[in-house]
Amino acid sequence: MFGLEPFQLVLISGSVFVGGIVKGVTGIGLPIVSIAILVNFLPPATTLAIVVIPILVTNLWQAVRAGSMASLIRQFWPMIVFFVSFLFISARLVVELDSGALFGILGASILLFSVSNWFRPRAKPLSQRTTRWAGPLAGALGGVLGGISTIWGPPMMMYFMMLKLDRETWIRAVGLVWFIGSVPLTIAYWSNGVLNGDTTPLSLAACIPSLAGIFVGEFIRRRIDPETFRKVLLVTLFLVGLNLIRRSLF
Repeated sequence: MFGLEPFQLVLISGSVFVGGIVKGVTGIGLPIVSIAILVNFLPPATTLAIVVIPILVTNLWQAVRAGSMASLIRQFWPMIVFFVSFLFISARLVVELDSGALFGILGASILLFSVSNWFRPRAKPLSQRTTRWAGPLAGALGGVLGGISTIWGPPMMMYFMMLKLDRETWIRAVGLVWFIGSVPLTIAYWSNGVLNGDTTPLSLAACIPSLAGIFVGEFIRRRIDPETFRKVLLVTLFLVGLNLIRRSLF
């Protein structure tokens, strides 16, 4: 099926299922977890193709459940414009990178994600003057990173954290921006051939275990300490990121 061996299909299903669980518990993390597993067994471009439609579908699910987005769009539109623009541009560069470079980029992305989420900023919220340039900068950096690796979270998450958003607003903002980014990412990956007649059916099929994982994750979230889960996850991802960087070097 899909031109792959049965064990590969099981591996793909398991990885996006685990990624879905993480997203269900924490609201983020599906591409990071899934890619961290799959890239050790499949070509990087195939790995990116597999996760891109589950990213779109699960972010749509999160955005729809978050409620009204009008006020968030008014607040964050400069960051969103820069994010989408740079995302589309950098996504077209994926096919020009060799495997070693992509391993290194993915590893660095995961390391940056884990470290930036472990050390949460404690400074005062950013001033309105600072947000005028910090928001677009975070969007541009997230777009470049996301187009290459599908992992756009670290710069914008740091920005949201430095704004000191309350938990509900933070979750809604992440749901909105992540979904908006998923649309041009999917289009760009189709235009550059990462998504094609062979990989698109596989990516569509991967939506089933990823959504199942989200449902399980939401069930778990109501019954465990999210902070404990978050710290264990970040340590694990940090080690995975180091391993991917090692693979890019030798």
